[in-house]
Amino acid sequence: MRIDHVVLPVPDPARTAAFHRDALGLTVHEADASCVVDVGWTRLQLVPDPDARPATQHLAITVPGDAGPAALEWVAQRATVLGDGLVELSPSWDGCSVYFEDAPGGTVLELVARRRLPHRLGAEPFGPEHLLGISEVGVPVACVPTARERLGRGAGLRPFGGAGSPEFAAVGDDEGLLVLVAPERPWFPTQDRPARPTRLDVTLSGTRGRGALLLNPGTLVSYR
Repeated sequence: MRIDHVVLPVPDPARTAAFHRDALGLTVHEADASCVVDVGWTRLQLVPDPDARPATQHLAITVPGDAGPAALEWVAQRATVLGDGLVELSPSWDGCSVYFEDAPGGTVLELVARRRLPHRLGAEPFGPEHLLGISEVGVPVACVPTARERLGRGAGLRPFGGAGSPEFAAVGDDEGLLVLVAPERPWFPTQDRPARPTRLDVTLSGTRGRGALLLNPGTLVSYR
């Protein structure tokens, strides 16, 4: 499953897009009041919302499976790294991550190296071209088990990394995940940034179903 398009509300799209352009080296396009950031195979569309709270949001970006240490060194020169640097994920997730924040709003961002994917860095120097696509979108929902069941029945998304809990579950696969969390559950690794429902629009491809689900008022997941 791939995450093709994410529409994310932020107070100032131009300022947030400038971080992605200037710090991470990504290509930015202006579109009316919004800005579109090319994150590998994903289009991240930043739309204006003065009430948006970026620190309650979470996105992860896939990097090559052997690029964890290089990704940490690269991002530490460009942004504030959160937590203890490179974090080894559980065996069922089979990878490692570095967490950092976007300077304008404090969104918890993550570079994740999934070892089961074929992409490899090898001896190349790490750069923006190795930000392969958005691999995780955090989706706060009123009832995690209900949202997980609806996405399984409608889009054919399977649980990832275990059965989950009433407060946390991931659905999808190594290439793309929706991370379902209960409101107010803090995002890892800082534990001081609570997840809260927001207006969010996510488009998926490579699923076993076709259609769309409204998970919260304003939170739409489309799949094909």
